[in-house]
Amino acid sequence: MSDISTLKEKNNLKTLHFILLTVVTMGLYSVVWLHKTTTVVEEVTQIKTLSQTGLVVYLALCGIGGIFFTVSDPRFIATGYAMTVIAQLIAIAWCFRVRRALRAYTLTKHNFEPRMNRLYSVLFTFYHINYCINDMARAKHKHDQKRQMPQESVAA
Repeated sequence: MSDISTLKEKNNLKTLHFILLTVVTMGLYSVVWLHKTTTVVEEVTQIKTLSQTGLVVYLALCGIGGIFFTVSDPRFIATGYAMTVIAQLIAIAWCFRVRRALRAYTLTKHNFEPRMNRLYSVLFTFYHINYCINDMARAKHKHDQKRQMPQESVAA
């Protein structure tokens, strides 16, 4: 059985640092993080979360959508907006797939199910997944403490 902190060690990025890196690189680091985290999650959980084609489609939508915003024609701006919205929907779908993979992994390998808020997954997408990966060891410890408390009260 692998250690619960394996994902955190392989990811090795605090959420605040992730936010700062994304801001400094104007969003490019989030794409690097997406690829890296997908690889790590798939390796540890053995559950496929994003195909290479899906990543290429996501990158194309982000890139072409961003370029369309620079053209002053309203049709290009509308098309760029639509492409950006579709890319965001792909990101949200990825977050839910990773969320499901993490929950299945922790349930089967570590006998607990982490609480991962759906609303936060939609609102904060990549940042929320990064936070959940970093928080798994603490959540497991908290779960173990809750499980021990009823046993101690029965013994008393």
